[in-house]
Amino acid sequence: MATATTQPSGTPGQEPVGTQPPPETMTWPDTPKFRGFFAPSRIEADVYDLEVEGRIPPELSGAFYRAAADTQYPPRFPNDVYINGDGMIHMVRFENGHADLKTRYVRTKRFELERQARQALFGAYRNPYTDDPSVLGIDDGNANTSIIWHAGKLLALKEAALPYELDPVTLETKGVYDFSGQIPGRTFTAHPKHDPRTGELIAFAYNATGLPDKQIHIYEISASGKVTRSQTFEVPYSSMVHDWLVTRDHFVFTISPMVADPEQLRTEEQYFVWDANQETYVAIIPREEGVSGIRWFRSEQLMETHSLNAWTDGDTLIADHFTTTSGWFSQFPKTTVGPLPERPPFLHRWTFDLKGGAPHLDDATGTYRSEQLIASPGDMPRVDPRILMEKNRHAWIGGMHPDVPKCEVGPMGPPFNSLIHRDDDTGETTFWAPGEHAAPEEPVFVPKSADAAEGEGYLLALVGRRDQNRHDLAILDALDIAAGPIATVKIPFRLRYGFHGTWVPDSELSK
Repeated sequence: MATATTQPSGTPGQEPVGTQPPPETMTWPDTPKFRGFFAPSRIEADVYDLEVEGRIPPELSGAFYRAAADTQYPPRFPNDVYINGDGMIHMVRFENGHADLKTRYVRTKRFELERQARQALFGAYRNPYTDDPSVLGIDDGNANTSIIWHAGKLLALKEAALPYELDPVTLETKGVYDFSGQIPGRTFTAHPKHDPRTGELIAFAYNATGLPDKQIHIYEISASGKVTRSQTFEVPYSSMVHDWLVTRDHFVFTISPMVADPEQLRTEEQYFVWDANQETYVAIIPREEGVSGIRWFRSEQLMETHSLNAWTDGDTLIADHFTTTSGWFSQFPKTTVGPLPERPPFLHRWTFDLKGGAPHLDDATGTYRSEQLIASPGDMPRVDPRILMEKNRHAWIGGMHPDVPKCEVGPMGPPFNSLIHRDDDTGETTFWAPGEHAAPEEPVFVPKSADAAEGEGYLLALVGRRDQNRHDLAILDALDIAAGPIATVKIPFRLRYGFHGTWVPDSELSK
């Protein structure tokens, strides 16, 4: 069993930052991230023919996948962030009205080494100076944030590492996937965008060296998985860039003052620190011209959490996304000015005049018009993926509706108490709430058919039943979520609260 030792300074992994030896027993920290409904589940299981209340629509034939952070061993730091947990994939397979569940850990390098040692070897989130010396230089990727389907491959993603490929039927881990050597760095976004017209995957990477830097790399990947173009640009400081927006004609990056400093990591365990003295910038890059045509805009100090959709109309670019005027303090509480309150994100529409902005950051004076689209806070938005990069009418989000009782506070702030549908043509919203002791997670949209109208389909969302210590998978009519579930698939145990999911139809799985 490996133990923590102090080695000469100067090399990541050789000078732990205030670390303690890992626990000798399987004892979890007594913190909100590791107790109660949010404690690690660690259950790998196959459950066939799940109980169903209602009737599964016959059009649902395929697989729902969702990624979660399910920590395998007690962390080396008691205040470890929730998002540092090991990747666990949950799959519900629909076939002929039946639903089967499969849960499996992603067998990352990190997972296998810690399983062999029977203890945590990797330290604080993304900070190699906090790792056990036995894992010096080894990627700590845990494939826990999102899961996508591209070029016939199921990929589990984490923005701090390269993807892992999984078998879409068995969830067996096939290994690290770098697009056949075409992605040279150590990182890849958890939020690539699929172009529904071309089948391309548009992606980026930041901190690709494994330590903070100012480079962002953009990759355009064909429907067959070939990288057709890669380019790099520089940002003013090393920022957390979790999500972004892509239109048919532009890339949009929000550079927020969640800052990482490579020197600070030697003495501070926390990777990101909110720097209240930094400005927020927006970079808009024309897809055809590339980074040489970059335009910089200034913003009020804020952070983007997740994007909904964006489109270009002549010289106007419209971007819908969730932003907050604080940092993500429930995960990264340290700031340059002391403790600050975390504020919830709200859905905003930014409208840019593309004739504004400046090619150089120092000259950036252009701004944008911002409009709040929904009164209540929320996040994890979705549109019909067939309409991405074009103006959408329908959108669905995880919400905190003011008319619904709040559920138990979770490890990342208050959980959602409802799902909300917004009609952009009318501005009207409707919602569905699963109950006082229940919280829905990110919704996934499934069209009724390939040629169905926008929004005509189903909304799938896992629901945590706090009072029953288990989960459901709710199936709703996407255009009438207020009517409640068409069917509820009952999962007989608790899954750990997860992040992002996807749907893969049988037509793709059969290939």
